[in-house]
Amino acid sequence: MAILVLILGLAFSYAIINVFKFKKEKPFSRAIPQPVVVPPPQDNTYLEDKMWYEGQMNFLFKFNEKLISAVGLQNVVQCITEAAYNFLPIEHTVFLTWDKNTEKFTFACSFGWEHEREQESLEIDIESISGFVMRNRDTLVVQDLEKEPYLNKLNKEPYLGKAFISALLMHRDQILGVLHVCGKRIPGPFTPREVSVAINIVRIGAISLQNARLFEDAVKRAAELKVAYDELKEMQDKLIQSEKLKAIGQLASGVAHEMRNPIGIIMQGVSYLEQIIPAEEKDRRDTLDMLKSSAQRADRIVISLLDFSRTSKPELRPEDINLILEESLSLVKTELKNVKLSREMQEGLPKVLVDKNKLMQVFINIFMNAIHAMPSGGRLTIRSFVKQVEETGSSIGKKSDDTFVPGEKAVVIEIEDTGSGISEENLKKIFDPFFTTKEPGKGTGLGLSVVQNIIALHKGLIEVKSQLNKGTKMVVSLRIFKEE
Repeated sequence: MAILVLILGLAFSYAIINVFKFKKEKPFSRAIPQPVVVPPPQDNTYLEDKMWYEGQMNFLFKFNEKLISAVGLQNVVQCITEAAYNFLPIEHTVFLTWDKNTEKFTFACSFGWEHEREQESLEIDIESISGFVMRNRDTLVVQDLEKEPYLNKLNKEPYLGKAFISALLMHRDQILGVLHVCGKRIPGPFTPREVSVAINIVRIGAISLQNARLFEDAVKRAAELKVAYDELKEMQDKLIQSEKLKAIGQLASGVAHEMRNPIGIIMQGVSYLEQIIPAEEKDRRDTLDMLKSSAQRADRIVISLLDFSRTSKPELRPEDINLILEESLSLVKTELKNVKLSREMQEGLPKVLVDKNKLMQVFINIFMNAIHAMPSGGRLTIRSFVKQVEETGSSIGKKSDDTFVPGEKAVVIEIEDTGSGISEENLKKIFDPFFTTKEPGKGTGLGLSVVQNIIALHKGLIEVKSQLNKGTKMVVSLRIFKEE
């Protein structure tokens, strides 16, 4: 009996428990469990940093593209300075380049700042804040210059205000310059973000600046090499010409001496025939005149050859160049029929050390060439003056074999005509032996070669400037006589 009561009690307890459990559960619900949504943290600094980072990366990417397209050192400097000025909220930027030879910073570019003097003349020595940045080789950030006693002891640069960032441009331990980012257009000190932008600008800019410098150095060296090559080529041409003239001179001398004897015999025969042939026999007399004229021309050619081949030193004496010009003019006076003569000779010129006879030969030759270039008439202008040699060029420099040194004074003679002129092609060959533009039988082509040799013996210079149908100008420069 007791066992039956126990069993019934357990069954009743189980039923009661299931009833309560049924009421608590919802057997007819089919809802799916939803994920837990975590609200984002309300952190404005994170969003600002993200926007700043994206903006900085976009700016640096465009800045790098602009640097790549910049041509020339100055354009690169301007690009760096302008980038910092446009991106950062600052008052002005100043860029200084470093010159290791003078050990000074030189103003290169600025945005938002100007000073009274010409900017190109501004130089900053190493005892300055720029010099301090260079010695420390690190970016300097100053929020208040008055509170930095160690900086106040240095030479204050005119563009630096109360607050500034000074970033050094370096490439492989080579200092290129300093970028100064000065003042702020908004209140507050420079932030780490702004400092990082300045540092990134100079890091990227330093590479382009070094490349631009190397390119300009390469261009400069190429130009120097070209000048050296041209000088070497000119000396080579002179050496070849000298050897050529020497060979021609020896040949001409031998031929001329051999020709003088038969020419002399021909001239004697012509003189004899002139005496025995009556004047009435016109045909024979005309033939004699033709023979005599040809023999005289041959004799003149021989004399020119001998003058060309002679290497004897001139007999130098101090002479008045104006008197030599006047005497030379008097010898060609009969040829100046249709030519107007203009004298522009400076009085009181210093004397020149010359061989008068040889120099007269030079001027007579030039005068005759000018007259022949004006068959229908024209104007012949003769000038003489003192000029200081300034520009370096052919035989003007500091080499031992140069004729003049820059800064030296010389007596200059200009003989200018309004004749037919000389073409650019022929202008390069007018001093070559036997070169002539005259018709056959009217010139030997030795005149200007002799002229050039005589001027060279006097250690002077001769130049020709000419234009077709506009005239020719011969310029002779001679050394001034200096008494010991």
